[in-house]
Amino acid sequence: MAKNPDTFENNDGELLFEVLSTEFMDAIEQAILGEDAQTIKEKLLPLDPPDLALLLEQLNADDRQFIINAIRKDFNYDTLIELSDHVQSEVVEYLGIDTLAKHLAELDSDDAFTVIDELPGDQQSEILTKISASQRASYETILSYPEGSAARLMQQEFVAVPSFWKVADVLKFIQKSKVMPDAFYEVYVVDPKHHVVGVIPNSFLLRNQGTSSIRNIMKEDFKSIPANLDQAEVAYLFRHYDLISAPVLDESGRVIGMITSDDVVDVIDEEAEKNILQMAGVSETNYNAPFYVTSSQRIGWLVVTLINALLGAFVIECFHETIEQKGSLAAFMTIVAAMGGANAMQVIAVTMRACSGRLIHSSNMWRPVMKEALVGLMNALVFSLITTLIVLFWFKDPSIAYILPLALVFNMVWASLGGVLLTLAIEKMGFDPAVSAGPLVTATTDVLGFASFLGLATWIL
Repeated sequence: MAKNPDTFENNDGELLFEVLSTEFMDAIEQAILGEDAQTIKEKLLPLDPPDLALLLEQLNADDRQFIINAIRKDFNYDTLIELSDHVQSEVVEYLGIDTLAKHLAELDSDDAFTVIDELPGDQQSEILTKISASQRASYETILSYPEGSAARLMQQEFVAVPSFWKVADVLKFIQKSKVMPDAFYEVYVVDPKHHVVGVIPNSFLLRNQGTSSIRNIMKEDFKSIPANLDQAEVAYLFRHYDLISAPVLDESGRVIGMITSDDVVDVIDEEAEKNILQMAGVSETNYNAPFYVTSSQRIGWLVVTLINALLGAFVIECFHETIEQKGSLAAFMTIVAAMGGANAMQVIAVTMRACSGRLIHSSNMWRPVMKEALVGLMNALVFSLITTLIVLFWFKDPSIAYILPLALVFNMVWASLGGVLLTLAIEKMGFDPAVSAGPLVTATTDVLGFASFLGLATWIL
């Protein structure tokens, strides 16, 4: 294993994992300043691809270009898979399309396709003209499938054998085949039409005699993945059934590739990151993107926030006479909206998690609705009591002491109901609730919170 400059060890001195130390990064920066390409080679070539990618992500464009030029001849192309889109595009530009085309064969087919798929349109078209006809046909086949589908994740190299072979035949085939995936966990048993009829875990091959028939040791109960299946569904199947790998089947049922757990881990990470960011109103995390790109990506969400704020301001303006009569209302009306919004975001997060885990479906949809309504009511009563005591102690105003709790109960119960119902409705319509549910529900809790509190105040006072 390549040794990085900074390591973490346990009490026994065993290596746990490695990172790039501050001293190491300082040495790299000094080498770049001194244009010392030899030092760059000595320090960077032993790095594993994820570590080299992390280093490249931390540098500016000019320093990245110097490093790529220094290690161009020995560059590990697996590093490209670990880079963010913006930095990957830069590195490909520094390497050159011709050079990349020559080295794509060094990557697993799924990794090579990922690199091609993330290239800008003009670079993608150019590289497809420079690779072999067989590679081009293979990539164009995958490109014909929808973005985010299982086919876009799969590795096209896999091991398939007929059922009449024996264990010794399979082992001999694996040892002598020149087209073999770098890592695989199962052998697929196929019929003459290339339909999978069984799978054999590698451990089965090692534990059985060479004379054992494949038909007798294969597992006929296995999970397969349709090529058009969305990657989020693929991740769910792997998580739900604890899969390590699975064959990917085309529309006719023929096996065309395999997906392994390492691919799915990336999908789970991407989906979780996307949902978290979208709930926060951010759709892009590319730290290295230019400021104007990041700015343009965030403006849309800020516009939504501005509209929500204007709606709230409009409601407040409608009750300006009530506020003028009793100025202390202004101090408390924000509590109703804030508590409703916070409660709504909690409910949305829990509901989205339940939906992703397939815990909510049409037959039990009302159970989470009723549960969240009761939770919202209970919490609202608790905080109503707290706010009542605060109002009586602070302002000594009994009228606000019962207006605030009533509005709080109404808004928090609605936040609970709306958080569940709107999230489920948005998902049912085929949209992403992480994008739409939060802004929609919080907009209603703001408007209804102000309206209920000021409306009650106008009626009672």
